[in-house]
Amino acid sequence: MDSFQFYKSLYDRELNRRKDLDSSINLPITILTILVGANSYLLEKTKCIQCSFFKLSDNVLNVVIFILFTIAVFFLVRSYNNLFKGFGYRNIGYSKEIRDFEIFGIPKYNSQVDESSKINFEIELIKKLTEIIDDHIQFNDRRSLDIYRAKTFIIILLVATVLRFLLLTIYTLSK
Repeated sequence: MDSFQFYKSLYDRELNRRKDLDSSINLPITILTILVGANSYLLEKTKCIQCSFFKLSDNVLNVVIFILFTIAVFFLVRSYNNLFKGFGYRNIGYSKEIRDFEIFGIPKYNSQVDESSKINFEIELIKKLTEIIDDHIQFNDRRSLDIYRAKTFIIILLVATVLRFLLLTIYTLSK
């Protein structure tokens, strides 16, 4: 197996994974938007509730929904932009710099050191590539975990919203 091709495929996989993580945020944002709209509608409809039990239950659910929404947005923002710090995805370098290193830098270095200290371009490139791949894997794993957490809180938020709808329905039917 060609060692360079193996590491290059890992590098390409992590770049594709980065793009997939960027686009995987769209659906949770859409669902959050729908849930905000649904809860706004419910907030307007539940203003007329007179029964203290239903009013208390609705207020508790409002607080829970607000907390869940805040947590879900937090994890989405952290996944998308690392809380405004950004992600430091590294790159190998400009192709001209790499080529100059291969043609001029390595021969110059190898001419100044003894035989045991000489370097090979492919080995140095693979060494650099593995460092970059490890960084990308760590970033992508963290982003993936944050999206997973956001989706989990969105599902709980969805359940809490359905409970609010049921509460309003039960109150309306009991009048």
